[in-house]
Amino acid sequence: MTLLRKNRWQSIDSLELLEGGKNYFPAIEAALARAQKSICLEVYIFSADEQAAKISDLLASAAMRGVDVKLIVDWLGSSPFQFEEKLRSAGVELHYYNPAWFGRFGFSRTHRKLLVVDELEAYLGGINICDDSKDADGHLLNGLRWDLALRATGSIVEKVHATFLRQWHRMQSDALHPRNILKRVFEQESPWSSNHFLGLRHGTKPSLALIARDNLHHRRDIERASLKAIGQAREEIWLVTPYFMPGRRLRKALIHAAQRGVSVNLLLGKDEFKMLNWSVPSLYGQFLEAHIEIYEYQYGLLHAKAMVVDRRWATLGSSNYDHLSFLLNHEANFIIRNHDVIKEIRWKIADQASEVASKVDRDSYIQRPMYIKVFNWISYGLVRFLLSLLTIGTKDKALPSIRD
Repeated sequence: MTLLRKNRWQSIDSLELLEGGKNYFPAIEAALARAQKSICLEVYIFSADEQAAKISDLLASAAMRGVDVKLIVDWLGSSPFQFEEKLRSAGVELHYYNPAWFGRFGFSRTHRKLLVVDELEAYLGGINICDDSKDADGHLLNGLRWDLALRATGSIVEKVHATFLRQWHRMQSDALHPRNILKRVFEQESPWSSNHFLGLRHGTKPSLALIARDNLHHRRDIERASLKAIGQAREEIWLVTPYFMPGRRLRKALIHAAQRGVSVNLLLGKDEFKMLNWSVPSLYGQFLEAHIEIYEYQYGLLHAKAMVVDRRWATLGSSNYDHLSFLLNHEANFIIRNHDVIKEIRWKIADQASEVASKVDRDSYIQRPMYIKVFNWISYGLVRFLLSLLTIGTKDKALPSIRD
């Protein structure tokens, strides 16, 4: 039995919420500066701005003083990666995930944002290595990027570290040798069954779990966890995501929760991809009909990905609520139960909804011009078609009941 098959739920040593780069980067900079043994960083975007340069300097400095530094960046998300030569010359081991538009992993990207330092502390969330005030191309945003991450210590760190190493081994030149394929298959933990997602109805002690989505053994883990929690909700759901293109199961789960009296609230991003701005509103009608509250983020760029249920269960990490995150990209989330940080996440989301978002009015939505309705419908159909093409071959067996 491998490490990742044991004790999925871990007791919590310390767990700290980090809001935005203003809190996240000072924390990881201090961790990188004091690293003595190892640094493992996996990230989707490693940009070329001043903040990214500072992190690259710290990685290079750590490698030069003898720290084992391993870095995985996504080939597409971090292209072109400006610091490769400097980091390699300093002794940093660097791998690109899936270095092609359609590489040996298809169109799959690593969308994870995780860091493990000295196997003692782990950072995980939605924050890339980039300046909060700039986009991936270095252009100023019309406000700050709003995002969330968590810093954890204790036994959960071993899980995050093992997850990174599993990804690292996939990047090796001999990863596709039959011997290594079989080794990975037998050393992976089995997919979580419905019973493993104990959800809200089991246990009262603070606990923490890691769910890391891949395209082999863990294709449905994050989706299963979310559906399980929504199905067991009795009071309130807050969901925040920058990209919202949910499949039928998630839409039905949210609507059924609202119909049984749960307060369901969605805080959604806008203005990063125009096609999504036009397509996502096609979904609003069914949600508004079920009395689900929808808030559209108006200031800066929303990038946080989290869900809080009944103020005692939460998930936070890199996974959006769309087909790319649920069916294609490699993602990593924490699930938290019965810990004070859950209420803190909930209030951070609710504050953003009330202070810097606009609530979608049902009457105004219904009365929007016909040409906009038609364009929303066409855009939605086009986006769903493109997503279906990208995720061909990822469908698998039906999920178990989410209300167990």
